[in-house]
Amino acid sequence: MKTFSLLFADPDKNVHDGHRRMIKALKPEWSLMFASTAREAMSKVAILHPAVIISELNMELEDGSDLLQTIQKAYPEIVRIVLSSEPDGESEVILRATQSAHRFLAKPCKGEILVEQIEKAGSLRRLLNSRELITIIGGIPYLPSLPAIYHKLVEAIASPLTPLSEIGDIIAEDVSMTGRVLHLVNSAFFGLPRKVSNPQTAVVMLGINVIKSLVCYVKLFFAAPDVVMPGLSLDEMWSHSSMVARLSKDIAAACNAPASVQEEAFLAGMLHDVGKLLLLDHPSYYRKVFASSSGKGEKAFSDAEYNAFGTSHAEIGAYLLGLWGLSDQVVEAVACHHR
Repeated sequence: MKTFSLLFADPDKNVHDGHRRMIKALKPEWSLMFASTAREAMSKVAILHPAVIISELNMELEDGSDLLQTIQKAYPEIVRIVLSSEPDGESEVILRATQSAHRFLAKPCKGEILVEQIEKAGSLRRLLNSRELITIIGGIPYLPSLPAIYHKLVEAIASPLTPLSEIGDIIAEDVSMTGRVLHLVNSAFFGLPRKVSNPQTAVVMLGINVIKSLVCYVKLFFAAPDVVMPGLSLDEMWSHSSMVARLSKDIAAACNAPASVQEEAFLAGMLHDVGKLLLLDHPSYYRKVFASSSGKGEKAFSDAEYNAFGTSHAEIGAYLLGLWGLSDQVVEAVACHHR
């Protein structure tokens, strides 16, 4: 297995010592670099090209530009992880950083967790065997970050004492998200016997994990640029994704899979084509694919992608979902859905 080269950027040199001891104890073959300033970090990135940079927040260059944002523009293939002691998860600093960081970890972070996240990031990079597409996804402006509501839902679901009404209240905190989720809930796809007017009722009627899946889908679907792409309809994509989600869950149920597997099957089905949404920011990609496609349908489209780039929207979508921290089962299903 190929080893990783890591760059830790943190103004506290005591933190460097802690990382060095921790990583060397767990993964002695890994190559480690350290920088105390943003300028030093940029110098090492330019010369040594690390696979992953793990940075504290508020690392700024002399001109006031943010370290991770600068690396995103100049070296989009580098995986960017924030490891911060910032206590306020809703702070303006973190909200700005969501545009340039793939993952956020809080200090103190256990060595095993840090290594797991680094290895996952590295594995997902290898999943994209086309350097062109690594550059595409790394350089997408405003790469979507996992919705803050999703984190809250996961935390609430983890407690068996959390009432369903409280789950609905979490969604209701975001007016825009509430409206879009309810729009999907009331679509013909779900076929509910009556109109659902609030997220609390939606949770009761559809279940927590279906709602959680919709939150992820809404985040990606409505973040997609408003472009007209011949051969690609967002309405058709929603219909297709929702159908695949339901059928995936039904198949899992028919195989007597436990409820947790059925829920992951639904989520994977709902999100399996998110790579197409991400690539809407790159119309030249689609033009090349459509130009080389020999026919209509998903297989013809994906065959044209592999012929043109050596990979496809499946791996692109899986890369993002892996960076979001979704389960390996969901990421693998999305990555391999053409197979």
